[in-house]
Amino acid sequence: MSWDESLEHAFASRRRLWLFAILAVVVVVLASVATPVAAHAYLSDSDPANGEQVEALPQEVTLTFSGDGVQTADVTVSGPDGDDVSSDATVDSDDPQLVRTPLESATDGEAAEGMYSVKWEILADDGHTVTGSFVFSVGDEPLDRDAVLEAYADDEPDEGVPPGETAAKGLLLVALVGLVGGPITAGVAVYPIADRVGSSMRSVDRRLKRLLTVASALLFVSVSALGLARATALGSLSTATVLEFAGMPLGRAWLVQLGLAAAVLALFGAAVAGGIPRRIWLGGSLVGAIGVGAAVSWSSHSATAINRLQGAILDFAHVASAGLWVGGLVVLALVVPLLLRETAPADRTTVAASAIRRYSLLALAGVTLAVATGLGLASWHVPSLAALGESVYGATLSTKTLLVLLGLGLGGFTRIVLLRRLESPDDADCDGFVGRVLGGAGTRIRDDGGQPDDGAITAFTRAVRFEVAILVLVVLLSGLLTSVPTAAVVGGDDGPGTATIEREDDVDIELMATPADRDANDERLRLQQGEPVVLEVAFTDGDDYLESERTVRLLAESEAGDRFQVELDETEDGTYATVQTLPSDGDWELRITGEPDSEFVAQTVGAHVESDASTHDHDETDHSSDGDDSLFTTLLQFGAVAVGVVGSVAVAIEATQFRKRS
Repeated sequence: MSWDESLEHAFASRRRLWLFAILAVVVVVLASVATPVAAHAYLSDSDPANGEQVEALPQEVTLTFSGDGVQTADVTVSGPDGDDVSSDATVDSDDPQLVRTPLESATDGEAAEGMYSVKWEILADDGHTVTGSFVFSVGDEPLDRDAVLEAYADDEPDEGVPPGETAAKGLLLVALVGLVGGPITAGVAVYPIADRVGSSMRSVDRRLKRLLTVASALLFVSVSALGLARATALGSLSTATVLEFAGMPLGRAWLVQLGLAAAVLALFGAAVAGGIPRRIWLGGSLVGAIGVGAAVSWSSHSATAINRLQGAILDFAHVASAGLWVGGLVVLALVVPLLLRETAPADRTTVAASAIRRYSLLALAGVTLAVATGLGLASWHVPSLAALGESVYGATLSTKTLLVLLGLGLGGFTRIVLLRRLESPDDADCDGFVGRVLGGAGTRIRDDGGQPDDGAITAFTRAVRFEVAILVLVVLLSGLLTSVPTAAVVGGDDGPGTATIEREDDVDIELMATPADRDANDERLRLQQGEPVVLEVAFTDGDDYLESERTVRLLAESEAGDRFQVELDETEDGTYATVQTLPSDGDWELRITGEPDSEFVAQTVGAHVESDASTHDHDETDHSSDGDDSLFTTLLQFGAVAVGVVGSVAVAIEATQFRKRS
């Protein structure tokens, strides 16, 4: 049975068309029923806790992470004198989200009282490095303002773009889409036409082998580079670090990818040398690419943000669908023109039109699944519309979306306008702007004698190659998206968050709290229960800070009856500061007293303390808790399902029309 007969037989049953529709919708619905959490691994708890005062130095410091598991950890605990008092950190063998660090000074009974700083760096399951720090104190000595602020600054999400990993991941995705879409498009849109018009299969084989050999070489190089880039998280690149990385679960997954990539490259080396049937090297490249893609998706942002199986399936479906669209388009741009040149002039427009129609069926299926899964993934990783402009991830996703829309517009032109002109001898002009861009001014698809002009091949080739260039850029941007923290992780925060309340009078008072938010509805601070807060007071005359002639005090009272009073220390900046941990949630009143410029002042500021269950830090995040975020997420999920349903029906209709034409 020929490729053409196989294709017609595949679409002979309507049940298979609806099976695709149901499968696409089921995959997309995964995005609607799953509740996202922040990808990467982030510190959710510690013992001692951040800001905690303990009587004696504990035997060990334990760190508990949310989101991803931890592959390897490096924890440094520095004492009051700055000396390192910690031993090597270990990841719990039974719980990969738990890290333990023994403290040496605790065993010899010579631990000094004062503040201790904990700085940590981990390699998470998704292959990314995450860092942070916190402080605790031993004895009665209060926490130091500068050290606490430094710890919060160190805990900011790192939006730095890792150049090595980004480049490797982008090239890896380009290779995958080529190896997935290339064989499928060749079987559907190239070989059946070549067989029908009697073209030389050898020349098509030779061009396709070269194309897929380049893709397989790119796959091997990019997989190798990605593993080496991730191994540098363990230290400077060396044989020892690579071997250590290879012994970790993430490293073992990399070895699987590397082995599959090497097998695909060896397969095409043998295919170029000759003696391997076409179905072997076509099928082998597809199977190998699917294996590498599945392994990559298993450790992706999406797999670590949701249930690993659900996330991996949706991420893989997104990459595979891009392969149908982009990889197939590459074949259309580089292989079909060769077929046109070997076709009799009278048949070229017919061949070009047939190739477009056959590829359009695959492209429509790929676009449907790519857009639907893309919307579903965005609902996990972009919590609000504002987040699109508040992070590298959001800005990259916005750029990628615009380029996808441009690619869809070009694809629509090729499918509707150019195909109609190829199939309609009486409407053959391709003048105007489109003609100037694609084939030169005055290009005509047919000459006056009804014979095809060279403009047919030129317009077809330029339109497709222009679309390829745009979509390859889209795939490269996907490499950047998978290498930086998602918008849900970064959340648009520029730092630990400092909220300021101002009171204007003869002497102005400013109360600054870090970390904190300011309530948008009234002048209250929003703080977190159990979290050390730097409270800083400044007296000003409008321009300069004023010195208080008496001790500046802070009296704090909660509606639950908790109450404490502290004296604030003067800082080098001319402000007065203290570090406090508010013990209970609910509403508080913070009363400030002082005597700047020989004038006694007293002001009260309201504060609301959120409970430990609130997700003020990098805990698991349910975006549905916020009204605006919930609406945005719901719209994305609804759009994903709608695109999946409508696109699947369109694929079924297109397949039916194709079957009637065949």
